[in-house]
Amino acid sequence: MAEKYRTIHYGIGAIGSEVLRLALQRQDIQVVGAIDTHPAKAGRDLGDVLGLGRELGVTVSYDAEAFLRGTAADVVVQATGSHLTAVYPQLMQAVAAEKNVVSSCEELAYPWADQGELARKLDRRAKEVGVTVLGAGVNPGFVMDVLPLVLTSICQEVRSIAVTRVVDTSSRRAQLQTKTGAGLSAAEFRFRVTDGAVGHVGLKQSLFMIAETMAWQLDEVKESIEPVLADRRWETGAFVVEKGRVAGVRQTAVGLMGGREAIRLELEMSFGAQEPRDSIVIDGKPPLKLTIAGGVQGDQATAAIMVNLIPTVARARPGLLTMRDLPQVPWWNARSWWKEVVDDEHLRVL
Repeated sequence: MAEKYRTIHYGIGAIGSEVLRLALQRQDIQVVGAIDTHPAKAGRDLGDVLGLGRELGVTVSYDAEAFLRGTAADVVVQATGSHLTAVYPQLMQAVAAEKNVVSSCEELAYPWADQGELARKLDRRAKEVGVTVLGAGVNPGFVMDVLPLVLTSICQEVRSIAVTRVVDTSSRRAQLQTKTGAGLSAAEFRFRVTDGAVGHVGLKQSLFMIAETMAWQLDEVKESIEPVLADRRWETGAFVVEKGRVAGVRQTAVGLMGGREAIRLELEMSFGAQEPRDSIVIDGKPPLKLTIAGGVQGDQATAAIMVNLIPTVARARPGLLTMRDLPQVPWWNARSWWKEVVDDEHLRVL
């Protein structure tokens, strides 16, 4: 019989639920537990919480520490927040319980960007216990960092990397629309940026992942965040955005080296964004340009990459890893072929 990887899912919000629905379709994954502190979820059957119309025989736990220690599992799939300072205690709970972790926390994608001390503590403890911790997702974790780095493998030299991601949020979930400031005035937008309620988390992490991997010593990093104002009235199930109000956000992160731009990352997420796409331009030898028309759907891709990574995280070397440290992970159905040509020892991350 095929090997099954036992998973505990910590956080059943929008992303956590998307991950769970996908994991439940997998024959090589066995969901053995779920944790959520929300009173509307804790104590209920997981199938009921997910709205599946059937019970799964898995009760959502409130007491994370006791449940993690008392339940045998290979990987904890953690999806509760974007900021490492907020999720750090949860990660350490899982590590202390000797569980591998894959997390959707954006700052964990490359925590050395601005959370070096927490990253070192997490790495040290994971190595002591003998488990793997990985921050994963589509952005950061793939489209604006890992994918351009993969493309550089066919370059003899690279002078600069530029990535543009444009997302039309008009049909996306309400949480993302709120995060982009939809419906606010320009003044309200700037206030909410200051208190951290508005804006994408992860652009800096992507920039530093690229720079460190390319061994580029940046002289300066510049970041900006501006509102995108609506040029017409927008109405969705959750929002009404009047003309002239905030339709979304535009962010940039630029890394300078030797007086020139070595890395430029541009992200727009707004109602009715023009030409949604993911575009990568590499000034190198040879020069490269890749455009994904329509762009990568963030929630679907994040759920996919986290679920596809579960076997890899269960096998990987101990410590805090990033997506650039791992072999490329194919869609799970390819694994039957993969295991035919690569034995288990070589599947391990060395």
